[in-house]
Amino acid sequence: MAVVSVAAGHISSFAQTVSTSTNSETVITAGRIPQDPFLLPQGVTVITAQDIQTSGVTNANETIRLLGGVIGRIDTSGGRNQTLDLRGFGETAANNVVILIDGVRQNEGDSGSANLAWIPLTSIERIEIVRGSGAVLHGDGATAGVINVITQKGLVEPGGSVGVLAGSLGTREAKFSLHTGEGAWRFQVHGGRHETDNHRDNYARQENNGLARATWSQGTAQWSFQLGAQEYKGRLPGGLTVEDFYTNPRKTYYADDHGSGRSSNALISGEFSVQDWRVGVDLNQRWNNMDSVYVRPSYTYTDASDSRAKRLGLRTWREYRSEGIVQKLILGWDAENWSQNRNGDDSLLDQSSRALYARHETNFLAQGLSVYAGARRTQAQREISGSAVGLLDARNTSWELGASLKLSEASQVFARTGTSFRLATIDEFACYPYPGYSCPTDPNRLRPQTSRDHEIGYRQSQSWGKWTARYYRNDLTNEIGYDGSANVNFDPTRREGVEIESQHRLSSSVDAAVQAAHRKAVFRSGPNEGREVPMVPHDSLTARVSWRMSSTQQLILSGQWVAQQRVTGDWDNACTDKIPSYGVLNLRYNHQVDLWTYSLAVNNLTDHLYYNYRSRCSPTAKSVYPEAGRALYLSAQRRF
Repeated sequence: MAVVSVAAGHISSFAQTVSTSTNSETVITAGRIPQDPFLLPQGVTVITAQDIQTSGVTNANETIRLLGGVIGRIDTSGGRNQTLDLRGFGETAANNVVILIDGVRQNEGDSGSANLAWIPLTSIERIEIVRGSGAVLHGDGATAGVINVITQKGLVEPGGSVGVLAGSLGTREAKFSLHTGEGAWRFQVHGGRHETDNHRDNYARQENNGLARATWSQGTAQWSFQLGAQEYKGRLPGGLTVEDFYTNPRKTYYADDHGSGRSSNALISGEFSVQDWRVGVDLNQRWNNMDSVYVRPSYTYTDASDSRAKRLGLRTWREYRSEGIVQKLILGWDAENWSQNRNGDDSLLDQSSRALYARHETNFLAQGLSVYAGARRTQAQREISGSAVGLLDARNTSWELGASLKLSEASQVFARTGTSFRLATIDEFACYPYPGYSCPTDPNRLRPQTSRDHEIGYRQSQSWGKWTARYYRNDLTNEIGYDGSANVNFDPTRREGVEIESQHRLSSSVDAAVQAAHRKAVFRSGPNEGREVPMVPHDSLTARVSWRMSSTQQLILSGQWVAQQRVTGDWDNACTDKIPSYGVLNLRYNHQVDLWTYSLAVNNLTDHLYYNYRSRCSPTAKSVYPEAGRALYLSAQRRF
């Protein structure tokens, strides 16, 4: 598991580990406008800054997994950006969930996972996890859902914090945050450094990150100006054989492989009123540079890439009120341009997209009924030239219908249906010609992946807590994936499952939270009909118990269990080996003394030996990437 670090910020009291996501006072913005999650006809989990501070998680990705109940797979580069899988998409999970930071899409044009490690943990106000298709509001690749990380836009009182951590695996960490203001302006600066030797040979990694924001508010208008940056360097140990995993999991075959990267981003966002309409604008630009060096006995291969992304989002919404009825209309336009130079194979990648969307919601207050309808039209073009060639020109119309009904002030049923889509990334449709072979001339060699999406659920709140149950089904056509030799459109597949979330106040001092999921991913037809999609565990369970021992002391036990899953690439289910099930427990003790908070954390308490990624079936292939064993960490933070 990822290391546990000091949580910066003021911890005035210890609260329950997971926030009340159906609390009507909570507002989420993953729907492009402020909304009450109790009225949304889909699964919503909201993780607050207080939850993050008391739990001891170290970064946004770990927060989503351990507090949001999302399963993940190891970052094989040694970083803290595990691949997040919301609803059982396995190898293509990163391309079927949209990651937002302050409402701005972070998914890149290639097949890599969105980078969350650059966000200082002290800057996060809340994280919103919205399960189920978000195609109408967010477009391509949102079939599994949307994750929105919201950073702070300013504090009422100036202040800040500093924190340090030291522990096992040569881990050291330092963080700080500073908040101040002047008149209508609010300023904040966050920064941190993380170093670790990690749990294998040739696996050391160093990261620096920072974020600065200035926010101006006056009347109904607000503008924010943000700069963020991250740099890292690390070693790359590569995979192990199955025998290596059990006999010497620290081993590496590649003692000289290494990599580094730098990323930065600038964001201007604002909201203001024009008569009865609210208007929002987001202008974001990101730069990302990566270098990797692979050293072999007979050659050395260097891979380098420079990427740039520009995104502009415009939206406007209005609320109409009549006797007993409230209506909301949102209209929006998104534009994106992304390019990348790959020095390793001398290729140039370029993509652009434009989209219009509309969503209308009607709330019948007396009946407790909310209904909505939405649609999105997307036009996209993606091209690669140089050593590789390829072209994709696609248009798509997505739609959704949904409704929620209050059965009482504390209970509700909801249902939704619609469509979603995913376009092949440039990595997937790129073709490399060679002597004697010419690439296909079809400009759309890989057809767009489409899905019919359905969901029904029930949520209830009681004095002791709340719980939610959901059933979902996604019927996919032309799913895009790698069949072992090439990227192809698969025969029709299906994802379906049941999700249960529950938060309980067991006593005045003990809180508990449980998130359980049962899922299936199978082929609906074709030669593999009825066979399972690889890298999709049938079951997972995330649980936390928090005991407030006193007003200044807290003990938290948290864990996640994931069932066995098929090895990557095992599309015909012929591999007799599977990735074994695993369960990990973490224990954390917090003690507050005046302005200081001290913490002791033990990750992987039982020292369980496990892995969650294996790239090939052959037991002699170097395809296993083990996770860390037991580790101990001490931390301290001071607010001012």
